[in-house]
Amino acid sequence: MNRHLLNGLAAPLQIALLIAVFVVPGVSHGSTKLTFAFSEKSAPYSSLLDEKAVGLFPELLQLTFDFIPDYTAAGLVMPWARAQYNVRHGLNAGFLTYPSDKRQDYAVFSAEPLFTQDFGHLVYSADNPNIDVIESATSFADLSGLVVIVENGSRWEDQNIPGYLERVPGQHMDAMMHLLMLRQVGDFLVQPAEDARLIARQLGYAQKLKVRKVDFIPNSQIPFHIGVSRKLPYARDVIKQIDAVMQSPEFESQSNALIEGYR
Repeated sequence: MNRHLLNGLAAPLQIALLIAVFVVPGVSHGSTKLTFAFSEKSAPYSSLLDEKAVGLFPELLQLTFDFIPDYTAAGLVMPWARAQYNVRHGLNAGFLTYPSDKRQDYAVFSAEPLFTQDFGHLVYSADNPNIDVIESATSFADLSGLVVIVENGSRWEDQNIPGYLERVPGQHMDAMMHLLMLRQVGDFLVQPAEDARLIARQLGYAQKLKVRKVDFIPNSQIPFHIGVSRKLPYARDVIKQIDAVMQSPEFESQSNALIEGYR
């Protein structure tokens, strides 16, 4: 579920999701070049492929700067802890992440999220004998006779999935998907659609994967904003231009299409 990337969220929202950090190496062809760093192990959001940062976040950020002539963007990967340290101390220019109070102390964030991660999905198998219950549920109470597969140590799941539901723990996302699809020891997972579809495809379960959007999962919407280090002299100008781009109907259309492609 990429929860390690969300370290640093408010207590109810600890989910892990590393994002983009920029370095400012100079000016090229009249534009200031911002180099973004991304997590190398956070697919489908960001990862390393052929020495390049790939995934939804690099693509979204590149799209954003395609609309900003004053700046150009490049990408690289780095560990999340290093990214946060570098932004705090002005060694890198910024990141795309949840704008916690702690992060707002050292970074200026875009007014609107560039992406909202949505945990409001039930993930299950088309072969599940309880599929009718899952597809008709309007609350967790309706699922009280079923078994949810959770990730060991996930505070978000502890705080947002009711304790009366029987749980089967998995060590990581691949193990959880195997428990659901292969061993069939649980009935459903709670995950973003992007994560579920990627893992199912990688493990060969795409044909029987079912994903249902529901509205009864608390704290399911996690916004990710572009933030720029307050130590960067022109941080507010970068954010001002990003905010202007995000008001563009053309940008909104293209970014929505890009996000839907991952879902």
